[in-house]
Amino acid sequence: MGFGSDVMRQLVRVEKENLQTLRSLRTAAVSVALPLGAWVLGIPDAIIPLGVGALFVGIAESNIHPAHRGRIMLWATTWLMVASALGFLVAHSPILVVLVSALVALVTGWVGVAGPRAGMIGVLSLVLFTVTVGLPESIDLSETFVAFVGLGGIAQYGVFLLFYWMGRNRAGSPPEREPRTVWHRLRHVGTQRDAFLRHALGVMIAITVATVISQFLDVPHEYWIPMTVAWIFKPDQQATVMRVAERVVGTLLAVGFAFLWGTYFDVPDALFVVAAVGAYLLLAFLTSNYTIATFGVTSFVLALMAAAGDLYEETVVFRLLATLTAGAIVIAVILVVRGRRAPLR
Repeated sequence: MGFGSDVMRQLVRVEKENLQTLRSLRTAAVSVALPLGAWVLGIPDAIIPLGVGALFVGIAESNIHPAHRGRIMLWATTWLMVASALGFLVAHSPILVVLVSALVALVTGWVGVAGPRAGMIGVLSLVLFTVTVGLPESIDLSETFVAFVGLGGIAQYGVFLLFYWMGRNRAGSPPEREPRTVWHRLRHVGTQRDAFLRHALGVMIAITVATVISQFLDVPHEYWIPMTVAWIFKPDQQATVMRVAERVVGTLLAVGFAFLWGTYFDVPDALFVVAAVGAYLLLAFLTSNYTIATFGVTSFVLALMAAAGDLYEETVVFRLLATLTAGAIVIAVILVVRGRRAPLR
């Protein structure tokens, strides 16, 4: 009873001090303007990589001083391109997809030991890899997909620079940079080594199971289960269980919402309005209420997929079941592989 009440409170609680309102408007606008431009120009295959590249780079720069954001955005763009390039190279072979997915999950799970920002970029890279290898058949995967991911990230970076230079006097003095490099922190992990090693192994096993299901069973959207696993797997057990609940509730609400607007508002232009609202909700509530953020990112992805030609309304039931499946995989892995231990700090 107590645990259920705690979960319910967490699902609806909004941490107002972590709301990101103004920055989210700029980032969401870029994340939707780019795919909208691709749609207007008749380049449907650019809609997803442009939008996801811009949005993910925008996520990576959240909650840090503007003076440090540019560096983080360029690193995020680089690793997102690497992840999508790997996905492009192996997408033709289900066996390669499974093997490389396991490797990518292991690496991206481990890099969190270098700090929360490195961990966030690792998660975003893993998510993009799962999307790249599992794109719907209606969306063509080619070298240009990787280029458009990079273009989305660079465009987000360019707009940030413009706003930064216009308002740099209002930003205040930046905090000191971490004196040790990411490479140094990866090589000297201290007491967190075993905990993050277990986390990396857990992510690898969960992603491998999800990818096997997606690649070798006849599912309509190969990316959905692995993508969901990548989003919700956290470095400590309690946070992961809560993230599963938030992700499931947010996704169910977004899928239901998508079904309603797809049924009653069958207007192509409206898809980008939904994507804009979804992107804003994700960015504004990312560290304030993950249920709302999940609703936002799921609405964003569904809207862009629909604009690119994916008939989401035909797979509503699958998305609901696949989300529950991903949650079950994650819970099973943390119970079997990781066991009880102190939370990571």
